[in-house]
Amino acid sequence: MLKRLFTHAVFFWTVVLIGDVGVEAADRPNIVVFLTDDQGYGDVGCFGSKSLETPNIDRLCQQGRKFTDFYVHQRCSPTRLAFMTGSHAHRAGCTKVIYNKDRIGIHSGEVTTPELLKTAGYTTGIVGKWHLGEWDAFNPTRHGFDFFYGFIIDLDQGTGIYRNLERIESIRRKTDGQHSPKLLDAATTFIKENKERPFFLYYASPLPHTPWIPNERFKGTLRRGTYGDVIREIDWQVGELTKTLDQQGVTENTLFVFASDNGPVLGINGGDAGPLRDGKWTDFEGGIRVPCIMRWPDRIKPGSTNNQITGIIDLLPTFCAIAGVSPPGDRVIDGRNILPYMTGEKVEKPIHDSFIVPGSVIRHGQWKLLVRELKPGGKSGREGKRPSARAGSLFNLQTDPGETRDVSADHPEIVADLRRRMDAAVRELEANNRPIGRLPDAEFPATKKNGKKRSRQ
Repeated sequence: MLKRLFTHAVFFWTVVLIGDVGVEAADRPNIVVFLTDDQGYGDVGCFGSKSLETPNIDRLCQQGRKFTDFYVHQRCSPTRLAFMTGSHAHRAGCTKVIYNKDRIGIHSGEVTTPELLKTAGYTTGIVGKWHLGEWDAFNPTRHGFDFFYGFIIDLDQGTGIYRNLERIESIRRKTDGQHSPKLLDAATTFIKENKERPFFLYYASPLPHTPWIPNERFKGTLRRGTYGDVIREIDWQVGELTKTLDQQGVTENTLFVFASDNGPVLGINGGDAGPLRDGKWTDFEGGIRVPCIMRWPDRIKPGSTNNQITGIIDLLPTFCAIAGVSPPGDRVIDGRNILPYMTGEKVEKPIHDSFIVPGSVIRHGQWKLLVRELKPGGKSGREGKRPSARAGSLFNLQTDPGETRDVSADHPEIVADLRRRMDAAVRELEANNRPIGRLPDAEFPATKKNGKKRSRQ
């Protein structure tokens, strides 16, 4: 039975190499994005954790710039879709988690971050978690990546049906810390093999997603139980990757971005959102604001901080600016080039004056308005009882990052202004959204040429 499970495992390790771009190393920097899975704002030492030690991540922060107001979506797949497309997940067609059984994934008409970087001569690789469609049509190697080593779904040969026992087994194993050495070996090998030319590495760690199962070498090494051990394991992964960059002599010309895909799963000995309210599955700050660090020794001032609104949507246009290519001009891209923030250039006005979760919340400057009622995240009860916040609540994030004091009654003019901004944003999004990919994809025949949506009948 065990042999059969290993032979037909639904999640399997995939290794794919496609061609040789044949581009010599140039002035373009290498780019490494290290994205964790459900790590909270308060789960990093340099973001204020008092109970977890993250020396390698903290060192990255000392050598680079901390972004304190970096926004993502409240769940995994939407954030990863936003990263790949430079657009809010709402605009790119999917605000839900894409599960194994779903016949959806990133649309073939999207122009992705790795596809754009490839036009500038980059070799592109992803290691770890994809989560943007588990069918062959959505495979990362069909969306701009030359190399993929990670988790993906397989189907029962000849039937197209998932084997339920295998799927349960695979999900149980998916976040097991035993995978860390395998992931790191794939990532470090990719760096070594491509050090003579510009490369883009997307290291998508499956940690610290539940269940918290650390690698044997980290069990019992930190406070806060197994969750603390898993955070220590993440820190080790960061340290091993930065060590490899050092050993290969490419650190100075490598942009290293560290962030999480959404807020933490809260609870006893679980994740920590620090000073922010709530966690994963919610649009409170603890669910959508995450720790972010960027290090680029050639360009970013060590030990610096940026407190402006930024987000995962900004990585695509920023990477394009760094690589010298243009973002897609035939569709709306919500992200902006934040290279001036990274390098400390003087900016006359904020690059983003607002961050919006359509129909839910809007942040404009220091103010945040809840357009709908927000309930605490999670359904397991692990997080304990926490209060909801009514629709119409207004918070001053500058003085109250924990969203504890509703000041809407004191500022009706700000409430009205933010409602107008939200309404305008929703109207624009509805006029310029794009579909998620479906099987068969012919039902949504958007192309890279125009990227326009055609209604499904």
